[in-house]
Amino acid sequence: VGAIEPQTPGGGRTTIDPSIDSVGSSKDNTDKILTATRVVKLTTGLLAALLIVASVLLISNTIRLSVFSRRREIQVMKLVGATDGFIRWPFVLEAVILGALGAVLAILLLGVMKVALVDPLVNDFALLSAPSTIGFGVLVAVLLGAGIGVSALGSAISLRRFLQV
Repeated sequence: VGAIEPQTPGGGRTTIDPSIDSVGSSKDNTDKILTATRVVKLTTGLLAALLIVASVLLISNTIRLSVFSRRREIQVMKLVGATDGFIRWPFVLEAVILGALGAVLAILLLGVMKVALVDPLVNDFALLSAPSTIGFGVLVAVLLGAGIGVSALGSAISLRRFLQV
C-alpha cells in the first residue's frame, strides 16, 4: 500500500477549529508541580526532624529540672539502698505519661482538622482519598507511638546525663 499524499500544503494538517492557534503540553506544568512537591516533602521532613530534636531537648531539660528539685529525696533513697531502676522509673514514667497526653492532644487536634478541612474536600479532590494516602487510624498510632517514644528517649538521655545513680 502506498503512502497517502497530504491534501493540504501544511503537511497534512487541517484546521479543525480556526480559533485554536496551538495545542500545548502540560508537561512543563507537571514538572513544576512535581518539583514543588519534592521541595515541600523535603522541607516538612527537615522541619519534623528539627521539631523532634527540640522535643527531646525540651523533655530532657524538664526531667533535669525535676531531678534537681527532688535531689534531696534522691539522696535519701540512695542512702537507704534504693536501686538505680527504682530511682529512675518515676522520672521515665512521668515523661511517658506527659508524652502520651501530648500525643492525645495532637490526635484530637488532628481529628478536628480532618472533620473541618479534609472531609469536605474529599468529594472535590480524588487524591485526598487515594489508596496511597495514610489512613487516620495509622496516623493515630504513629502520633501516639512517636509521643511516647520521643518522651522516653528524652527522659533516658536526661537521666543518664544528669542523674548519677
